[in-house]
Amino acid sequence: MKNKSIITLALAILLIAVLPACRDNSKGGQSTTSTTTQQANSVVDDTLPAAPSFPILDMVGILNQKDSVEIGKKIKELDSLKLAQVAVVITNDLKGMNAHDYATKLGNKWGVGHKETNDGITIVIKPKMDDTPEGGGKAAIATGLGMEKILSNDMCLSIIQDVMVPEFQQNKYGEAVENALDKIKDILTGDKD
Repeated sequence: MKNKSIITLALAILLIAVLPACRDNSKGGQSTTSTTTQQANSVVDDTLPAAPSFPILDMVGILNQKDSVEIGKKIKELDSLKLAQVAVVITNDLKGMNAHDYATKLGNKWGVGHKETNDGITIVIKPKMDDTPEGGGKAAIATGLGMEKILSNDMCLSIIQDVMVPEFQQNKYGEAVENALDKIKDILTGDKD
């Protein structure tokens, strides 16, 4: 809550400083309002974690070594087959965003996906902490533009609900990610089974 207040205060100060300077830019350049939006997005991006050297970032410590190794193998296989570049993030703090927005912003910040194909997939999991709405579990699969026709938002939601949630309910987070990656591989290779 304290971090959210600091971000809100920073955004308010930024807006107060920039709004008086807003004016119509008739030469076709970038408007100050657009710059303000970019600066506000930059403040949010600065609160996101830096890209790790390994495509799995478990800030909660919920994955064991075996889970991380198996997930890493599946991610490497998808990349080596030129199907997708994947990042997996487990966090307790979505920085005030919904899980999909967090996954999208993180994937963009980290540059997940090959530049020429924009085939990035970012999987974000916020484990359930308690029975309050704020403590509830969240998950998202965000894709790069090059993946959207192959792996639609509806398909991603289906993977979360049908493949991942049953494992989450048994506290098997590693298996949830592994099974999701298997399903994603099946979809990307055209395997309907």
